[in-house]
Amino acid sequence: MKVATEMAVSQSAAETEVKGKSIKKAGKRIGYNYIILKSLKESQKNDVIKCLYIKSLTNFGFCVIKEGTYGDSKDKHGRDIRDRLIWQEQLHAQLQDKIRMPRLLGHFEENGNYYLVMERIKGKPLYNACRDMNGELRNGLLTGTRTGVTFVNYLVQIVDLLNTLHKHQIVHRDATSNNFIIMPGGKVAVIDMELSYSLQQQAPAPPFQLGTFGYMSPEQLKTETPTIKEDVFSAGAVLLQVWTGISPQKVTDAPFESLCEKVYFFIPDKAIADIVIQCLHPDAVKRPALTPVYDALVQYKSDLRTKKQRPITKPVLFTKEQIKQTIQQAIGTLTSPLLVDENKGWFSEDVNAEPNREKNRINKGWYTSFGKGAAGVMYLLNEAHRLGFDITGTAAPIQQALDLIETKYIQRIQQVSPSLHFGAPGIAATLALAIRDGLIVPQTHYFDWINRLLHRDNQATGFINGMAGQGMAHWLCHDFLQPHITRDRLTSYVTRLIREQQKDGTWVYKEVKDKQKKRPGFANGVSGIIYFLLEYAHRYKDETAKASAEAGLNWLMKKGIHRGDKIQWRTDKNKELMHWWSEGTSGIALAFIKAYACSDNPTLKQDYKHYATGALLNIPKQAIDNNLSQLQGLSGLGEIYLEAERVFAEREWQERAGWVAQVIMHLKKEHPKHGPYWLVQGEKQPTPDFMTGNSGVIHFLLRYCFPDKLTLPLME
Repeated sequence: MKVATEMAVSQSAAETEVKGKSIKKAGKRIGYNYIILKSLKESQKNDVIKCLYIKSLTNFGFCVIKEGTYGDSKDKHGRDIRDRLIWQEQLHAQLQDKIRMPRLLGHFEENGNYYLVMERIKGKPLYNACRDMNGELRNGLLTGTRTGVTFVNYLVQIVDLLNTLHKHQIVHRDATSNNFIIMPGGKVAVIDMELSYSLQQQAPAPPFQLGTFGYMSPEQLKTETPTIKEDVFSAGAVLLQVWTGISPQKVTDAPFESLCEKVYFFIPDKAIADIVIQCLHPDAVKRPALTPVYDALVQYKSDLRTKKQRPITKPVLFTKEQIKQTIQQAIGTLTSPLLVDENKGWFSEDVNAEPNREKNRINKGWYTSFGKGAAGVMYLLNEAHRLGFDITGTAAPIQQALDLIETKYIQRIQQVSPSLHFGAPGIAATLALAIRDGLIVPQTHYFDWINRLLHRDNQATGFINGMAGQGMAHWLCHDFLQPHITRDRLTSYVTRLIREQQKDGTWVYKEVKDKQKKRPGFANGVSGIIYFLLEYAHRYKDETAKASAEAGLNWLMKKGIHRGDKIQWRTDKNKELMHWWSEGTSGIALAFIKAYACSDNPTLKQDYKHYATGALLNIPKQAIDNNLSQLQGLSGLGEIYLEAERVFAEREWQERAGWVAQVIMHLKKEHPKHGPYWLVQGEKQPTPDFMTGNSGVIHFLLRYCFPDKLTLPLME
């Protein structure tokens, strides 16, 4: 009897193991004829995998399989993801000979799951094709380069595909930039039909919910009966995204008057801006049919080729006074439930939790550091307070931040990270500045905290996590340290950095399979270390540190690739670096700006200015990006433009910073109760973090308004 019971338990456990989603491991068989090659997408809704199918010696190839798990994503009508995939199968059977979409290859069921097998269309999503342009697409669309004309042609095809669907009485209902595939020959295919609706059959009834935020019309959000005008709204969102590179979620839900201002700012061609605005009208009746959209794009492409002059928009531009008002209002938002929990303080997105099933909600976590956590918000508030802004209402979250510092850092000081941005030194610097400027009341134990937070062993070299950043924190805390302690520690960091410097002037970021990885960027690479060494050499007149920094600068100059007056750097995989502070060209420019400011050699100064300028000129003059952050986005870029203007005293950089400020102001969202905020990266809801959230955006706007009173974040 005992053996039988154990066997029953074992069988029950085995059954439990096979139910639910299958393991997406390369080489694992799924179904009878399919071998998994790789996972393409994993989500709560459904997983998508690339497979090799082998049905006979002559019938084999690649395919895509969508997995529908029984009971997963069940709606209030009792329908789950399996029902969606079965509906999608019917649509493919009906439409695959009428429109370019993945051909249906079959379906099967296994372990209670439903699997839809489709052709693997070669190519990349429109979203990826836009992103790969590294910010150059908008200029191409405006000036009619080959790239610009090519992407207008993609848009023409997309509108035509949607029109064809409508002729067959089908509304797509999820027409996003990820659901159009650019094939190798330049043709466009449509995918992901599971939310589609048949006008003729009035099915599925009710329609499946919801869609993708930013692309969904107001009536689709309200789950009204679908019409083709839902796809017209989505087409307008796709046009806006291609022209700007910005997620429609950051723009399309604005009040209509504000939406018009945003579109007129981002799309200078009046006819295209007008058609986008019409497509995005909140009233479905006032949206055009797709034929006028198609005609407008065809005419635009023709005029680009013939260089015909076209009417341009007159965008609304924000004054510095308006920006200051927004800063004050955004400080108020930092004290609202939108960004702070009444009992726990400022929250971030929990990096360890499973994704939230609600599409517009994050899982909250409470962190302490400067880069991601409460210290970064304190830093921003201290700067604002120092400039005379009203920070009423921040006392409670500031105290909660101090409590977090005590419990997460001071009480476990031996285990905490020595990282400037994600550990103890950044917190020490924030405390020191907050005490110095009167944000928090000085208390004896805070002085002890600062010393203990700084005195951490660090084996890394770089700026964000290593000795270079830790050294910067010591200068910010100099009022709370004995001078000899500061000098001794800084000298030890410099000595170790020089000892670890390679013969070519670099530092090794990490080793992978006995191969040394070196980065030119600022956050984890050569440029950030150079910046610290230059500061040390300048403060203490140290020729050895100066020589070490110059060796690093020489390596950067050798690696720079000249394209006219522009200079770019490439990764070890030979891809052009992006534009941003962390690991991009603007971070490299910052090292050369610092070298120019510290050097007293006229020849070297001109060389350093040449490379700093060339790096920044490599960035489009009117840069637009979906990422607004300090770490890898427009706010960090704007800070470096302001630094270039301060050091070089050239109007070019102030104008570029002004453009960034305008972009950020036009991407401001407004909560009806809590005030202005930004969706800074790709997050579902706003966070107050400094390097990746709202505090960093506000800091850039502050510094833009008061360029002579603020420095680069966490730098003297």
